[in-house]
Amino acid sequence: MKGRTSLNAKPSGGVITNVIALALVYALFGTSVLQASAGIHVVGSGQEEPAKKPTLQERILQVPQGTMIEVRLLNKHRVRGRLGEISSEGFSLQTAQENKVETQKIAFTDVKSIKQLEGTTGKKVGKGLIYALAGIGALTVVLVIWAASRED
Repeated sequence: MKGRTSLNAKPSGGVITNVIALALVYALFGTSVLQASAGIHVVGSGQEEPAKKPTLQERILQVPQGTMIEVRLLNKHRVRGRLGEISSEGFSLQTAQENKVETQKIAFTDVKSIKQLEGTTGKKVGKGLIYALAGIGALTVVLVIWAASRED
């Protein structure tokens, strides 16, 4: 009878911990975490298929016009500028050359990849102000609590 386990045997603590952890993850996130790690998504009919990577044209359509982007072309050149009009064949890119702004049209077939560049200076200043105000607010709350709890 060596090697057989009893039906009344208690599982070890590690197994219980893993089961509880998996149950909590499932309760919080459902199957989305498991599907994301497997690279699949569920279609409305309940069938599973591999997640589709968006095409270059779909990615460019998601970028708002006027956003700074860097375009890598198939001929290994890089062009930086503001995204202009988008058509079914390509898009326009506004670039600064010395003291003037030039607009060039780029075909989707010539593009290897695109990258959206960091936010503008205005966005950076806005984020800085928000963080500063949040810090000042937190400090004010701490000081008010400290003053209220202090006995004179």
